[in-house]
Amino acid sequence: MVVATGPAATGDRRACGRRAPGGVLVVVGGLPGSGKTTLLRRLMAERVPGVVGLDSEDVAARVRAPGVPYRLVRPLVHGWHRVRVLCAVAGSAPAVVLTDPWTRPWWRAVVLGTARRAGRSVRLVLLDAPREVAESGQAARGRAIPARSMRRHAARWEDLLRSVTGPDGGAGPDPVTVVDRPRADRLTLADVVLGRAAA
Repeated sequence: MVVATGPAATGDRRACGRRAPGGVLVVVGGLPGSGKTTLLRRLMAERVPGVVGLDSEDVAARVRAPGVPYRLVRPLVHGWHRVRVLCAVAGSAPAVVLTDPWTRPWWRAVVLGTARRAGRSVRLVLLDAPREVAESGQAARGRAIPARSMRRHAARWEDLLRSVTGPDGGAGPDPVTVVDRPRADRLTLADVVLGRAAA
C-alpha cells in the first residue's frame, strides 16, 4: 500500500506530540474515485525519507472483512483515518501528503488549523476529474459511494473549484494547483512537496 516513513507512519503515538517547524502539508484533493490514491501510490513509490503518505484506503484495507458490506465499516474507516491524519499533521514528519475529497468545510478547517498550529505550510493539489470518470473509478475499486453522497461531493467540489479559479481564486494563504488526470500523471513527489506542481 502507500509507503510512509517516520514515526507517524508506523502509528507511533509519540509522533502526535512532536512538532515539525517548517514542515509542509500537501493535500491532494478530488472527487472519490478521481485517482487520488493512484497518484499518491506513485508519488510515494519514490520513497523519499521523511515523507508520510496518508490515504483512507490504507485503513479500509485493514478493516474490511469478507462478506461485510463497506457501508457497515465506513464510519470506523473515516474515524480512524481522521485520527491518523491529525496525528501526522501535528507530528514530526517533515512532509505529509494527504489524499482527501476536500469537500467538507468543517474538515478542511480542522486539518488546516492543525497544520497552522504545527507550523506547517500548506499546498493544495486539486485533481479535477469529471464526475463520470470518478464514478468509474469507484466501480473499478469496488467501493462506490451512495448516489446522494456523490451528489453532495460533486456540488461542493464545483464550489471549491470556482473559489480557486474564479476572479478571486488564489487569494487565500495556501498555494493551489488544479491538475487534470494527464497532468497528474506527470507530477513527481518533489513537484508537490516543493511546490513545483504549479510550474
